Amino acid sequence: MNRNVMMLSILTSILILGISLLGCERIPQITTPETKTTIRIGIIQPSGYYSSFTNGAQLAQAEINNSGGVLGKEIELLVRDNQGNRPAPNAEESVQIATTLIQEENVVAILGPIFSNNSIQVAPVVQQLGRPMISGSAGKDVTSPGDFIFLVVPPTPIQGGVTAEFAYDMSELSAKTAATIFHADSAYTETLVQAFEDKFQELGGTIVTSETYQIGDKEFDTQLTNIQESSPDVLYIAGVLPDVLFVAAQAREMGIEATFLGTGSWDERQKLFSILDNNEPLEGSYFASNFNPDLQYSETFVSAYESMFHEQPDSSAASGYDAMSILSNAIERAETLNPKEIRDEIANTTNFQGATIISHYDDKRHPVKSLVMNKIENGEITFYKAIEP
Repeated sequence: MNRNVMMLSILTSILILGISLLGCERIPQITTPETKTTIRIGIIQPSGYYSSFTNGAQLAQAEINNSGGVLGKEIELLVRDNQGNRPAPNAEESVQIATTLIQEENVVAILGPIFSNNSIQVAPVVQQLGRPMISGSAGKDVTSPGDFIFLVVPPTPIQGGVTAEFAYDMSELSAKTAATIFHADSAYTETLVQAFEDKFQELGGTIVTSETYQIGDKEFDTQLTNIQESSPDVLYIAGVLPDVLFVAAQAREMGIEATFLGTGSWDERQKLFSILDNNEPLEGSYFASNFNPDLQYSETFVSAYESMFHEQPDSSAASGYDAMSILSNAIERAETLNPKEIRDEIANTTNFQGATIISHYDDKRHPVKSLVMNKIENGEITFYKAIEP
C-alpha cells in the first residue's frame, strides 16, 4: 500500500470514528415520555378567557404529586398561551403549540384547547401524532378526527337541547316562543343554538327570530330591535363574556322582557358581575353548565380550590380538574406511558367522580354526565336543579 493510500485510509477511519462518537454524545439527548424524569402534560390555554381551566388542572397536579405522583413520577404541566394580544385565541397558533408540545417537549397528552374552533383545528394534528387530548371545549365535532380525542364536558347538542326542554317545560318557564342571538363563526355557539332551536320546535315551540353578531361587538341595535318586535317569551344568548352582558343590558334598556337563557360560557364567575355598572339585567336569568359549587359531591374539590386560589371555582375550573384527574387515573391503570394504552384507559373511564361525575364515555368519546341549571339571583349564581343524562 503506497503512502497516499495509507494516509487516506487513516483519515477515513478517524472521520468515521468521529461521527460515531458524535452520535454517541447525542443519544442521551433523545428523549421519549418514558425516559423523562417527570410526566409532561401540555395545556393550551388562552390568556384572556377561562384561566380557571388551568387552575383546576394545577390543583389536580398538586394533589397527585403530593400523593406520590403517577407510576413513581411527578406530573409536570407545560402551559402555553394561544391568544397573546389578540381579542380571541387563534386556531393556527393552537396547532403550532400542540405540534411543538408533542414533537419537541414530548408531552404524554394535551389538555385543552378551550374554544371549540381551536380544538377542531388542533384535534386532527394530535390524532395524527398519536397523543391523547382532553379538550376543554364542548363542540360536537371536536372528537370527530379520531379515537385520541375526548371531551370533558357534555357536547353542545346535549346542552342546547336541555336548555330548550327547560324553557318549554310547563313546570318551569312554560315558554311558547323563543328568540336566539349568538356570535357568528363559532362552532360552539352555532351548534348550541341549532340544538336549542331544533329541540324547542320539536316540542311545539316557535323560534320567532334568530340573530347573530361578531365577537367583540358592543352595539346590537338592529338585532335587538328585531327581537323586541317579535316579543319572545325567552331569549337564548349564546356567546362569551363580556359580549353577552352587553346584549343583556341593551335588551333590558330597550324594554325586552323575555327571560334570558345562557350557556356554560356565562360561568366565568370572576368576570360575570364585574363588567357592567349595574347587574340588574342579569337577574332571573338561567344558564346550563356542567358544574355548580353547591353540589354536595363537589365539596372536597371546592374546599381545596378555594384554599389554593382564594376564589370560588366555576365550570372551567371543574373541567380542568377533571381532565387532569381522568388522565392521571388512565395512566395509573395503563401502568405505562404508551399513548395508545392511555387512550384506551381514558375511553374505559366509568363512574368517575372528581369535581363532577362522569358515568362513562360514549362511542364519540363524549362524557355521559348530568348538567346543572343555574339561576342568577340577588347578584349571585345559584344552584337551581340538576338534570340527569
